[in-house]
Amino acid sequence: MIEGKGLGGKKVNRVNVSMTNRMNQKLNKLATACNMRSTTLAGLLIEKSLDNVQLVSELQREFAVHTAYKVLPVRNQGSIEYVLSERR
Repeated sequence: MIEGKGLGGKKVNRVNVSMTNRMNQKLNKLATACNMRSTTLAGLLIEKSLDNVQLVSELQREFAVHTAYKVLPVRNQGSIEYVLSERR
């Protein structure tokens, strides 16, 4: 897809991802196996991860430092929304 075309007026935010050579090799191999570009696959993996309730909860258990900023992933009509936790 050409950037900016066919997006239906949706804004696209670019994110730079830094990874080790080993992780980049894995990404490239999987992208080749899936017949897509590595950047497309990386974006897809990020989207699927952010919509995975179990993964979001796991990451927060492992890495969250400030409980005031913890989010609760909530299903809302098939999509996942993040709501700030009430715990302080």
